[in-house]
Amino acid sequence: MAEAKNVGDKTANKQVVGTGGELLMHQLVAQGVGYAFTNTGSAEAGFFDAFLTVPGVQPILLLNESLVLSAADGYARASRKPAFVNVHLAAGTRQGSGQLYNSYFDGTPMVVTAAMRDNGSFGDHNTLGVSSGFAQMSTVQDVTKKRWEIRDARGIPMATRRAFSEALTMPSGPTYMAFSGEALDEKSVEGVITAGRALDVATTPEQSTLETIHDALLNSEKPLLVVGPDVQNAQAQQEILELAENYAVPVAVGFFDYGSFPRSHPSFQGMIDALPADDYDVVCCVGYRPNTRANPTDERFPSAFRIGIGQDPAMLNGSFAHDVQLWSNVKTAVAALNRLWQPGDANLHHISQRRAALAEQSAVRLAKQRDGAAEHATDAVIHPSFLGSRMADILAKNTTMVSENFNAADHLMPFGFAEEEWRLVRAYGGSLGYGLGGAVGAQLADPDRPCVLSIGDGSVMYSSSGFWTMARYSLPIITVVWNNMQYQTVRTNFARWGGNMAEQNKYPETYLGDPEIDFVMLAKAQGIQGERVDESADVDAALTRAREVQAGGEPYLLDVRITNVGPGADQSWHKAFSLNTV
Repeated sequence: MAEAKNVGDKTANKQVVGTGGELLMHQLVAQGVGYAFTNTGSAEAGFFDAFLTVPGVQPILLLNESLVLSAADGYARASRKPAFVNVHLAAGTRQGSGQLYNSYFDGTPMVVTAAMRDNGSFGDHNTLGVSSGFAQMSTVQDVTKKRWEIRDARGIPMATRRAFSEALTMPSGPTYMAFSGEALDEKSVEGVITAGRALDVATTPEQSTLETIHDALLNSEKPLLVVGPDVQNAQAQQEILELAENYAVPVAVGFFDYGSFPRSHPSFQGMIDALPADDYDVVCCVGYRPNTRANPTDERFPSAFRIGIGQDPAMLNGSFAHDVQLWSNVKTAVAALNRLWQPGDANLHHISQRRAALAEQSAVRLAKQRDGAAEHATDAVIHPSFLGSRMADILAKNTTMVSENFNAADHLMPFGFAEEEWRLVRAYGGSLGYGLGGAVGAQLADPDRPCVLSIGDGSVMYSSSGFWTMARYSLPIITVVWNNMQYQTVRTNFARWGGNMAEQNKYPETYLGDPEIDFVMLAKAQGIQGERVDESADVDAALTRAREVQAGGEPYLLDVRITNVGPGADQSWHKAFSLNTV
């Protein structure tokens, strides 16, 4: 068993003696890690044995590696803390790489670990190991910020400290460590435990740069503020509100990023992709992580004076050019910019006029959305807008909603920064299978907040064993399955592409009926109760029951049968085939 003692008076450093796995566990405890997201593997036995000797970390078991990674990601996003992952060897690492892609795309801080097997000293064709001639860390080289392989048990504390520091330091992102099984198993290893932390970054932007940005916003006739997830990552919500209100500037959010600015705010305009491409004289992007399109339209806002403020230089330099770029902690930079504002500037005619216009426009927008949803209250089949509006009204205030929905109704949910408003957790990289794991992590990160998973029927099937984890740990998550028996996003994209598919109204392999999936039964088989909802008149009662079960501390599922929308909504064609008729 590991023994620990303080070194001199430096209580932050602790000398330990134990197995390599115990040293790793001590390092996690020092780091403040509460949960280890994992799918167990025998090669990591030295690590799992340490759960019995070093208290402080709770393992969270998920039944495949993609769920492990998405749960860790949801935890990191909701808690604003780095997450820790352990998966099984090279094969398990690859299994989780689709969700690791999401984490890397969004800059989520996490440390991913696995054991590794020697592939050269003896035989070079080992089960679950990396192929000969390659390093295990090469399997994730394009979806991690930095990677290491650790073969000497004495280096485990230092390497782990470094991995956490690197994951946390701006720009944040996932890191990866592969430990040899022998290092994790080795006994009587001495090590010094020191927590890793984010490197301090200079916090005072150049005054001349701030003044240039201030002058551009102050004198603009048609400005636009584009905000992204790094506003929340930097906990700069109040600073961005102050900036928008000072300059009376319209605000757009990124790709389905409805959590980065309150939708009820007068400045809110919706997704940037739905707005005119070049209708502004000044565009200021703050914490924005663009989803590029791989065509010349990536050169965004060509006629505007373009300002970029962000924590990741790749996001500032990766696509369209900026006339002014400020690589800085978003919270610090926006706070410094706000200090240049003079109260008297609010009386400038063009600003006071724009403020009034935004308020009027906002009232019209919100009324249109509200009335549009209400129009579907008596539809025979439940309309997505009606379901979204009822969720917003009935489910608990202060909810964290994890969304893996695209053509649904996220834009109707009461997301914002106030205590009673909802928070959004979602992945923007687009690799499906995020939702169930993300909800597990988000609920663990903030157990006092109600958690709702809003997910399409197709997305559920990428990660449906996540219900088992919800049940095992009594995570009171409401899962709302928006079930239209379609890959609707793919179908509408096919229709936009055109060709024979649009002409014949036949969209191959987007219909998910025949056989129909029973999501209530799927959840019940894993320990979660639920119900199917078919009619608009039953929506309110079903949501109320779900909220009551949630308040009692248990998960619940609603399989809500919604109507299809968009091109091809009236078809259920698929290229039929049955082996027993061949």
